[in-house]
Amino acid sequence: MTKELSNADLEEAYDLIAEAIDQAGPARESLFLAKLCIVLARSADDLDAVRRAIAVAMEGIDAAKSQDPGPD
Repeated sequence: MTKELSNADLEEAYDLIAEAIDQAGPARESLFLAKLCIVLARSADDLDAVRRAIAVAMEGIDAAKSQDPGPD
């Protein structure tokens, strides 16, 4: 069984990731996030855990995408 992070640890992780995104800059944000995902996927128990994480992360993305007006 995988140990879950506490809410405080999740908030700190969020802050760390947000700071790293800022450091990467807009031009390299996607590259950073892709690399971070690969690093985190390597720590997963198995491929099904990665599939579940992707499914959870995608929740609401389609709805948000349809409401996004896109670039001006």
